Amino acid sequence: MNFLKGIGLSVAGAVAAASQAGAATLHDGTFDGGTYDAYFGPVQVEITVQGGQVVDAQALQSPGHRRTSIAINRQALPYLQQEVVQAQSARINIISGATLTSRAYIKSLVDALGQAVK
Repeated sequence: MNFLKGIGLSVAGAVAAASQAGAATLHDGTFDGGTYDAYFGPVQVEITVQGGQVVDAQALQSPGHRRTSIAINRQALPYLQQEVVQAQSARINIISGATLTSRAYIKSLVDALGQAVK
């Protein structure tokens, strides 16, 4: 968890909680995480749970007012989505070159997973 060291304890704790949630039963439905700042714009994640499994994780919001942000997120967001579905938790890799977006995505994902466990 060295990559979490620089993000702060709140994210590290949230990822640990969400990882435990991965072992818990998730309720079916669609759950929206909070909106978090990725410096160049907000990131918000929505997960869809079916049969107790995360089947989709879409970014409802992502930085998109600059060409560079659009290009980065066009490549990074599908990888993040794939990671969530494979991991079934918030223990996913941060995408190199999209670090700020990845961190905000994970924070929002943790919120959404927390709602799915309740």
